[in-house]
Amino acid sequence: MRVRVSRLAVFMSRNGQLVCDVPDRHRQAGLRPAAWELLARHTRWAEPRDEDAPLVKQLLGAGVLIEEGSPEHHQEDERSPWRSWGTAATYFHLATRTLDGERFVTAADDTARLRQKAEQEPEPEPFKRYDIPALALPAPLALDSAMDRTLRERRTTRRFDDGAPVTLAQLSTALHWTGGVQHRFDVPGFGEAVLKASPSGGSRHPIEIYPVVRDVEGLAPGLYHYAADIHALEPLPGEAPDTETLLHWFGDQSFVPRAGVLFLYTAVLERSAWKYPTGRTYRAVYTELGHVSQTAYLTGAALGLGVFYTAAMRDEPVEEVFGLDWRNEIPLGINGFGVPHPQEAARQREMAAGGEPGFSYARDEWDGLG
Repeated sequence: MRVRVSRLAVFMSRNGQLVCDVPDRHRQAGLRPAAWELLARHTRWAEPRDEDAPLVKQLLGAGVLIEEGSPEHHQEDERSPWRSWGTAATYFHLATRTLDGERFVTAADDTARLRQKAEQEPEPEPFKRYDIPALALPAPLALDSAMDRTLRERRTTRRFDDGAPVTLAQLSTALHWTGGVQHRFDVPGFGEAVLKASPSGGSRHPIEIYPVVRDVEGLAPGLYHYAADIHALEPLPGEAPDTETLLHWFGDQSFVPRAGVLFLYTAVLERSAWKYPTGRTYRAVYTELGHVSQTAYLTGAALGLGVFYTAAMRDEPVEEVFGLDWRNEIPLGINGFGVPHPQEAARQREMAAGGEPGFSYARDEWDGLG
């Protein structure tokens, strides 16, 4: 048996002790001097000494060492975008990837925490200003009335009408504008490229959409993949997730299962890495997610649908069900669409007309918040 240090392991000094962080396992281990010496001998494949067997077993169990020919060895040797993006981007992704057993706080608990914090530490100022005279700007130009209304009425909605399904035409339109191909063109020497409603660096468009259908008129509940090139849905194997499953996937947020359809966004990393082989590209992927989500919001507003976005997600079970491998395709977050509850629709109309702002949580969502 030969072993070497895992390429995913990151080492740091903390309070005079060498610490190894194995981010894919969310585990850190303090290393004794004997471990330092052993790891220095195994930066390349090597057979461990007999006297090192107990320590080697511990380090293998912790993921600090890997065995030649093991699944971990094959995974590390596979070519993937992370190899060109470098250690920092890989470490950040794995360290922030949520595992199946992650615990999410409730809205009430989080609000209580923030209230306590606000008593001890004031909130940061919401605006930045310089101590210099400001130049007044002219009044904004009037937009097309439909665009003006859509921008003004864009809101986050978490209260939906359980008796009103999303129509298939609404779903089709939301998919067309959120992820559908708007134009195709030839790039000399490279072939065809596409343009979508949301911008993408180098027109790479790494984001995929997996609709999770709950209540769409004329469409069976279940898991789907949006085939953007032909504007069609591909039914995926497996049963439609129930309420309990969706709560577990998406941070125990009770408004999530109430949406008629969820758009699960993923990123196919190789699309962007092919053109941009630097770690900063990982930032760009999430920037593009913001573009796509805002397009979803505006499309939903134009269709009369309520929309929310959340990044609260347990990556591990979602990856398993959708067949995602973090080395090639990663889950990012979800938009939910649904028909707003009548009370929520009235609240939003009042806000758009200049009324008092408020929150879109139902009472049972924020009991205890005050």
